Amino acid sequence: MCRHHPLCPTADSADREAARLAVHRPEQGWCVNCTFLRSLGTAMSDCPRSSV
Repeated sequence: MCRHHPLCPTADSADREAARLAVHRPEQGWCVNCTFLRSLGTAMSDCPRSSV
């Protein structure tokens, strides 16, 4: 689950683009946000507060 406060929006929310990054790997050219992880039902152990 997302540990941000307030929680990131779900994948079907109108404001889903507002989700924060959960995993950011710029050296590899990819990132995953909380919305994507929540849509998969993946539990998150750490959710850094980074932004693009």
